[in-house]
Amino acid sequence: MNRKQTAPEAPVPAVEFLASQEITQTQCRKCGSEVAGVNGRYACGVCGWVNHWSEGHNDLPTAADDDIEE
Repeated sequence: MNRKQTAPEAPVPAVEFLASQEITQTQCRKCGSEVAGVNGRYACGVCGWVNHWSEGHNDLPTAADDDIEE
């Protein structure tokens, strides 16, 4: 069965959000492992260290950002 795929006329909000994200890397402050995160927010899978949310590169979305206009 063949279906014709068409691009949406307006970008989907989730796509716009993901396009603004940046993968960043640093060393874990507790064990020294290299960790990757999104926009400067990290969690180490080796020792469990997590940096504070306020250390990120941008503001986190609020609940109001979840409202979708229909």
